[in-house]
Amino acid sequence: MSAVAVVGAGVGGLCAALGLAADGHEVTVLERASGLEAVGAGLVLAPNAVLALARLGVHLDGEGQVLSRIEVCGRGGDPLSTIDLTRLAGAHGPTYAITRPRLHALLAAALPPSVEVLLDAPVTAVEASGRTVTVAWSGSRREVDVVVAADGLRSAVRTMVGGPARLRYSRNTCWRGVAPLDVGDAAVESWGDGHRVGVVPVGAGQVYYYLVQVAPAGVETPTSVTQLRAMFPGHAKTAGHLLDSLVAMPPLHHDLYELGRPYWGRGRVLLLGDAAHAMTPNQGQGAAMAIEDALAVTAALRTGPDGALDRYRAARHRRVRQVQLTSRRIGTVANLRGPGVTRVRQTMMRLAPPYSATAAMRRLVTCGPVTTNP
Repeated sequence: MSAVAVVGAGVGGLCAALGLAADGHEVTVLERASGLEAVGAGLVLAPNAVLALARLGVHLDGEGQVLSRIEVCGRGGDPLSTIDLTRLAGAHGPTYAITRPRLHALLAAALPPSVEVLLDAPVTAVEASGRTVTVAWSGSRREVDVVVAADGLRSAVRTMVGGPARLRYSRNTCWRGVAPLDVGDAAVESWGDGHRVGVVPVGAGQVYYYLVQVAPAGVETPTSVTQLRAMFPGHAKTAGHLLDSLVAMPPLHHDLYELGRPYWGRGRVLLLGDAAHAMTPNQGQGAAMAIEDALAVTAALRTGPDGALDRYRAARHRRVRQVQLTSRRIGTVANLRGPGVTRVRQTMMRLAPPYSATAAMRRLVTCGPVTTNP
């Protein structure tokens, strides 16, 4: 077995630590923050993510909210496209929505005592030499057999090993949060003219919400809820209720960036999650891809560190690239602006066969973690 340093204790990093420790590797997690705390609001875990988590020993029974459907609506609130998640559940399992802090807590609680977690440990150098990799952080250094970098969109390790530093702006800025609102068991995304409102129930009478606006990078953000609401006019029903219910500015605001294409690592340094393939969130598969990556990294190391990067890349590149490009295309359609263009978009979405969105979701989740077996 190998000594592995996992850089980053987000969803992807903790999943990698779980998988590698279960296989008997000596795992050290290096986290730059002072605690194991999640940054984010909520997420949707489709059946492929739920299955991957189960394989890592993390089960979601009784957690969050099981979703019955996902609806894309016009601003008037009428569905343009519906994914019937109950039809998928029989063959593939349920889809959950959960707050990111709760998922993070479940992953942290599942870590075995054998996993060493070092906090306040920002990695400052990664140096490969022969069959070892030296990792430096906070004045300390350690030689390991493999580094697994899960340190996010602006990955320091990716830069250290010569990966791309330039990010691709999606033309979207996004506000996110969790709010008290009872909306049942359906997730709704309402599309307007250059803006979207998403409302996802996460259980206990709460929703995860996101507000997406087409805007230049670094645009000045509104300072009040009233100003923010004015940027999202005309949304009705669930989305309108969410906007009306906001009493404070959302706690999170980020411009949405992605990597132009996946970068899997170099030598004995393997990247996963956003560090390897940050993508737009238009399919709700960002966390799922990181969780699947963790299984694939674990499988790739079962025959040793030599060649692990090639095995890992072969297992993941085609699937991840397809998800990344599809998410990008959805974003392009959603970003269309102008009354005439948006009316045409709504008409085309209404004319699509009613089963098409569910069928697309079935294809997405069917190609899940089964592809990561050794």
